Amino acid sequence: MKKTPEEIAADLNDIARRRRRPKPQKDISPTAAGGDVKGLLGRLQRLRAGGNLPEYDYLDLKRQYEQQANIEVRQAQKEAQQKRTERLLAQADLNPEWVFDNMDRDDPVLSHHIDTAHHFINAFDHWEEKGGAAILIYGDFGTGKSTLAGAIAHDLIYQHQKSVIFQQWASVVDRLFFGVIEDQESRNQYRRALEEVDLLVLDEVAANRTRLAESQSSFLGHLLRRRRNLAKSVIIITNHDPQALHRALGDFCFEAIKAFHPVDIALNGPSRRPDIGDYRS
Repeated sequence: MKKTPEEIAADLNDIARRRRRPKPQKDISPTAAGGDVKGLLGRLQRLRAGGNLPEYDYLDLKRQYEQQANIEVRQAQKEAQQKRTERLLAQADLNPEWVFDNMDRDDPVLSHHIDTAHHFINAFDHWEEKGGAAILIYGDFGTGKSTLAGAIAHDLIYQHQKSVIFQQWASVVDRLFFGVIEDQESRNQYRRALEEVDLLVLDEVAANRTRLAESQSSFLGHLLRRRRNLAKSVIIITNHDPQALHRALGDFCFEAIKAFHPVDIALNGPSRRPDIGDYRS
């Protein structure tokens, strides 16, 4: 039956009264809260007494969580180190065969020089504090100069996470003097990398030349002085003995090498390269 206007108005008034009526509030007083906590503890105790709740040793749990966290941290550090090592190896562009394991420690010439190389590696951070160090490796072709320098570079990357650039001097000259790197900004970046890398290895410096072009000698002298100022170390590989290298580079450049007080490593004797066959007709 249809309601009259008076009945509808009464219903609306009744709804409004119910909405205005205050809702019962939960008792959050300390006494009530304490009762809730006691009730919860009581339930936990009953569950534990019934064998439904395992016993936990807080210190043991803490130790387990810390052990797991340490494992995860070490794994993350190992992965980060591996990625950095891969980047450093790509930048260095080293022959993977140039490692100490491939060098003959029974060779009377190599044995002492390998020990010198390890001393250089182990004291590398010390040399950085003292303004950088230098090794001058010289000798005939095939006597193991590049292999020794490459082995040093590999160990510095793997053991100490140091950045390395290994370049033949002819490659440096081509990139900076003969337009192999065409863009000026790219040439500037390459030059800065040569100056700032932790270890710069220059192979075949002045190879087969009695006199280096003045522009190249001047650049090398300035590069070495810049690295000395930045306390960065260098390895120079050449087929010249120090006196012949002095004549080939000139006073300005050779004095820059001497400023490092370099360690001389003379690799003499016959070629240590594997026999690649007899190509005589």
